[in-house]
Order: sequence, then C-alpha cells, then structure tokens
Amino acid sequence: MEINYVDPNTAAENAGNVLPSREKFDYIRDEMLHVKGFKRVYFNKQFKRLGGYLMNGDTQPAVVVSVSPLIISAYSDEMDGVLFLKFPDALADMYGLSVGARLVTSNIYIPGNKPVKDVYAGPYYMGNYCDFTPTVQLFMCDGEDSIRNRTALFGEDVWKRVEEMSFSRFSQKHKTRDGFQLMTKFRLLLLIF
Repeated sequence: MEINYVDPNTAAENAGNVLPSREKFDYIRDEMLHVKGFKRVYFNKQFKRLGGYLMNGDTQPAVVVSVSPLIISAYSDEMDGVLFLKFPDALADMYGLSVGARLVTSNIYIPGNKPVKDVYAGPYYMGNYCDFTPTVQLFMCDGEDSIRNRTALFGEDVWKRVEEMSFSRFSQKHKTRDGFQLMTKFRLLLLIF
C-alpha cells in the first residue's frame, strides 16, 4: 500500500514544478549526511516523497543569513513568517552562496491556527497553518540557472519584507532546524500545500 503525503484537495499558488535530482540526492546522502546501513534504505525511500513536495509545494522566497554556519531563512506568505534552516557549510562553497543571496523553496504546510515555536509569524499570518517545511530547490534539483532565475517570481517589495524579517529575527535569539529534515525525519502527519 502506498501512502500519499500530499492532500489532493489543495493546490499551491506557485507550485514548484521542479523534480529532484537523483545525483544530488545521493551526494547529500553519502557525502554530507553519511547515511549507512538500515537508515540508507529508509533514506532512499524519501526520494519519491521529496519529488512530490518539490513538484507540488508552494514556491516561496528564502535568503542566506549566514554562511558559516550556513543558515537560510525560509519565508511563508501563508504565515507571513520565517524559520531558519541549518545546512552543512560545504553547500555555501559548492553553490557560491553569500549572506543575502536569494533562493527559493518548495513549502509544505501543516494545518493549525497557532504557529509552532520556531516559526516567527508576522502580522499578516492567516491562521490556516501551524507549521511549514521548506525544501531549498537549488540543493535538490538540476537546472541550477533556471532555479536561480525563479527568484524573479517575487517583486522587490516581497524581497525587502523577507530580508527585513529574516535579518531582524536572526539578530535576535533564534532556533534552527535541520535543513534536510524531510529526508531524515519521518512524520505521519497530513501535509498540505
């Protein structure tokens, strides 16, 4: 029996429409996360699930707030908020990232009306979701130039808001999440876009 991780009754405003790269997925598994043994079997099963999230997830802006350690602030317009993702520092060199670099994520959402503690929601929070899980498209997909060009989906007013919110929250006490949590942590929750 196959479990569907995507609610077919919902649709993202800006669906990702990108596919995961098996080569990048395997590199992260072997060289960054050093997954071995039984965990490798579980990890490999996440490739298909990740593909659904990247294809159907809500494309949203993200900004690099630190390169050592590598921390990316991911935004959600649904929550008018950010959360911080920590990645291996080697990715900053690999992709030529610097503080302030603009990226895009594919976000999935969890229903609820009160944000979890590490989501810093803003005044335009709609109250439909309690959490979101972003996947940085650049780290997981081929076609890097076209993925970098997707930052143009958002106007300068959006980028200004994301940057102000990200750097303001980052300068305060903040929590970070594992940037690869979709592949390393399994949730039996209904995830919605």
